Amino acid sequence: MTECPRLRLDGGIMLRRFMFPSSIPAAIGRRFVFISDLHYHATADEERRMRALAAALAGCRADAIFLGGDAVGDACHLRGLPAILRLLAGCAPKAFAVPGNWERGKRWLDIDVWRGLYGEGGFEFLCNESRDFGPFFVYGSDDLIHGHPEPPPRCGGGGRFRILLTHRPDAVIAFDSGERLSDWQLALCGHTHGGQWRLPWAGACFVPGFYRRRFDRGWFGRRNGSLRMFVSSGAGELSLPGRLFCPREALLVEVVSGAKV
Repeated sequence: MTECPRLRLDGGIMLRRFMFPSSIPAAIGRRFVFISDLHYHATADEERRMRALAAALAGCRADAIFLGGDAVGDACHLRGLPAILRLLAGCAPKAFAVPGNWERGKRWLDIDVWRGLYGEGGFEFLCNESRDFGPFFVYGSDDLIHGHPEPPPRCGGGGRFRILLTHRPDAVIAFDSGERLSDWQLALCGHTHGGQWRLPWAGACFVPGFYRRRFDRGWFGRRNGSLRMFVSSGAGELSLPGRLFCPREALLVEVVSGAKV
């Protein structure tokens, strides 16, 4: 795994760029973007941040953009969400999203409401569903706690670069029974906000999830397999005000030729 120089965009979001080695020939040279936890509140700062990100991504020639759930921060801002999503979806030919705890935790809002909102914003909403596109096979799961998640298929996507998209890193670990995930290359998650407030030399003050700070942010590797998991610090904020030593981020991955990581 090789990280390229980071780009700090207007509004304080960090675009992190990585080269991900793979032995799947058809995937070499392809690029994709991952963003999670926008928690959109319709503020001027958020709109400026998303426009700056969309402008930066427009020149990246990404094949797909993935959104890891929790796109909105309050129900009163649902009406403005599709416009923000369209900014991001317009940066790539394909756009996929999965539900987060915020979406699935609202018991009065049916899954079809979210499917419609994301669809209006240009994103295909995956809830225990898989899609093939080019050299990629992506599976998007429901939220682990508030939804009804189903593990990714054991078969399917043979010879393709397989991506597991889910809101929580806890779900990846819960799905990893036997050899179910042994042929997958990458899992993309959010939810933790990277702790949102971090202290030098001490790390995150608090991280939601079963494993607390063990999977707070960044890259993690599965033993006895090629699967790598990236946990995003997210692009927004919720509960705690602001961020401390934990910048907002988006991920750009380019698949390059190489042995498994």
